[in-house]
Amino acid sequence: MNKLTWLLILLPSLLFSQNSSRTFGVIVMSEKNKIESFINSIAAGRNRDVRYKQLGHLTSTYLITSSNDADIYKACQNDKDVIAFEYNYELKPRNKPNDTKINDQYYLSIIKAFETWDVTTGGKDYKGKDIIIGVVDDGYLLTHEDLKDNFYINPDELPNDNKDNDGNGYKDDYIGWNTRTGTGTHDEKSHGTNILGVLGAKGNNSTGISGINWNIKILPVTTGTFVSNVIEAYEYLLAERKQYNQSGGTKGSNILVTSYSGGLANAFASDHPIWCSIYDKLGAEGVLNVGATTNEDVNVEEVGDMPSTCTSPYLLIVNSTNKLDQKDASTGVGVVSVDMSAPGERILTTDLISKGLYKTESGTSLSTPMVAGAAALLHSVKCEAFNTLVVDDPKAAALVIKDVLMTTSDKISSLQGKTVSGGRLNLSAALQKILIDFCSKELSPKGDLKINAVSWTENGLSLDYISPDSQELILKIFDYAGKEVFQTVVTPPVFGKKSFNIQPDIYLPGMIYFAALISGNNIASRGFNTKDPTK
Repeated sequence: MNKLTWLLILLPSLLFSQNSSRTFGVIVMSEKNKIESFINSIAAGRNRDVRYKQLGHLTSTYLITSSNDADIYKACQNDKDVIAFEYNYELKPRNKPNDTKINDQYYLSIIKAFETWDVTTGGKDYKGKDIIIGVVDDGYLLTHEDLKDNFYINPDELPNDNKDNDGNGYKDDYIGWNTRTGTGTHDEKSHGTNILGVLGAKGNNSTGISGINWNIKILPVTTGTFVSNVIEAYEYLLAERKQYNQSGGTKGSNILVTSYSGGLANAFASDHPIWCSIYDKLGAEGVLNVGATTNEDVNVEEVGDMPSTCTSPYLLIVNSTNKLDQKDASTGVGVVSVDMSAPGERILTTDLISKGLYKTESGTSLSTPMVAGAAALLHSVKCEAFNTLVVDDPKAAALVIKDVLMTTSDKISSLQGKTVSGGRLNLSAALQKILIDFCSKELSPKGDLKINAVSWTENGLSLDYISPDSQELILKIFDYAGKEVFQTVVTPPVFGKKSFNIQPDIYLPGMIYFAALISGNNIASRGFNTKDPTK
């Protein structure tokens, strides 16, 4: 097996290791009778303090340490007897949220959510823009303790003034729209509130449960009980996304995914061309639509189901698996029409006040927002290459997300010949594929919060820094007297150097100022001279 093959095998672990800027030797795989000569060649150079030990007895894997890990790594690159190698990083505790009911969400382990949250917990894309998911359902509790912070608020609309402030054709759509009443006021229903908890309950807030996305922005659309209501709901989301695209992002909403957990049994796409066509329209604008199949144990291609039988490539249909990680006994199938599966039995999620705020429910209604939430989470990877695809060719990006979710699903025997993919959602594998296919292989350095360098020129503020993870930081600029003159949010990249250049719209008449990066209770600061950037 050659070096390239071994590197491809080891690449996933390299991507997901919790590395920092400091390394602790190099792990090397080499033939046992070759390792000593390799060690001697390193020791013959500047690394005279080189040491090594074998890691186990089944493989020829060794940890080599010295005063200069970079030299060892370079030597590995140039030695034909080294099969594979990687830096030895210090592992960190896994990123498990502190939500009080997290241990009751069994499905998070099945779909590998915890491993995924070590890389991203959702929220914003590479450019720092909100990722918005449009949800179509029967009503929502907007004031729910675990949901209220994750709703998308229309910045160009004033609530309850009976005016269309943003010119999108809808009055008072401050937090979404109600197609049943033609207003911005939502009905309060259990089903819709259930959906929201799965895909976007606030994570790590010491409250309730954690959604797939901890910080997603949800655009809710309340719909009635008719096909026309559903079409109208999608039309609202389409209008918002088209306005966003046509305005270059200054108006409308950056809707990337929709989720709908309703449908019509015993109905075929041929009888609903308008309903089906809306998915192509949304897809053309860059939106991936995730829908639920029936909760009946039937083949939808034989008995019919909507929207399951729609053939749009921008529609992803989901059925459910049970707690044993097998096909649920009551879920629709279709080797052409049903794309993939996700857990749907006894899912703990959010609910109305009258039902204790949290409740366990089952069915494809819960599986669907799980997959929709996964699709939205993939957009939050801090990867320039993927973000460029999303911006330059949004409809291609929607198809990429769909393909990644399906091809990386875990193959389950009871799903074979029942769905297109024959698999159940694996969130970590989907994220890993995005990283490998689109992102730089060099992870950003991690360590204690620190500003390495900062300077002010006519091009603005330049800053190089280190942070312990990819969580958002607050950047503040203070004058010599300690008065704050500027503040913004900085999102560290997952890959590449941690540095940025911004042009804040401020005037700095003095000479000495201070830049500060803030993460919770941790603060790193460094002074800079506006008159002489070399000081």
